[in-house]
Amino acid sequence: MIEFHNVSKKYENGVTALNNVSVKIEKGEFVFIVGPSGAGKSTFIKALLKEVDITSGHVYVDELEITKLHRRRVPYLRRKVGVVFQDFRLLPNKTVYENIAFAMEILGTPHRNIRKQVPMILALVGLTGKGNFYPNQLSGGEQQRVSIARSMINNPPILIADEPTGNLDPDTSWEIMKVLRTINRRGTTILMATHDREIVDIMKKRVIALENGQIARDDKIGVYGYDD
Repeated sequence: MIEFHNVSKKYENGVTALNNVSVKIEKGEFVFIVGPSGAGKSTFIKALLKEVDITSGHVYVDELEITKLHRRRVPYLRRKVGVVFQDFRLLPNKTVYENIAFAMEILGTPHRNIRKQVPMILALVGLTGKGNFYPNQLSGGEQQRVSIARSMINNPPILIADEPTGNLDPDTSWEIMKVLRTINRRGTTILMATHDREIVDIMKKRVIALENGQIARDDKIGVYGYDD
């Protein structure tokens, strides 16, 4: 599903963010990426999304080698990978329904399909009845649910969650984790970068720990393991 083969990334300023990283994530896994600031987590995710070009090695996403993927084909890659960010990134002038529908419209999805699928994804994330609300009328947790719904509306096989609970209080964070766990149980592979020790320790999922651009630990059932 996701494979890194001897991947390295050295930036122009001389910083080596990834150093000969090899890892394989199977379909349907829920994996946490942890590590101190500067460990390489952000570069790891950017390499998956083709937001940076790696210096050496090979990256595969859903059997597609993206290492030398032409920029014209990057949108095709993005259809395979949904992304949720810490800061929600919703369009403030669009309603919840319109924010989610927009992700389908840019792919040319027929409106009849949009009208059918948007309410279904809203129900999945626990936002039935919120379709006509604007982002500023929602709590932070509700906005993150909209972000998750938007990322999943086109049914990508992979979901990347980059610090999705970073702006949320503990109770709301757990509500978001319940949503992600439900999505994972439906078959979506989830890769989540986080600094939240409690979530990692309680969830008891696979943990890949990065340090100085290298994999320091890869535990099938792991813990956070760092003092922040």
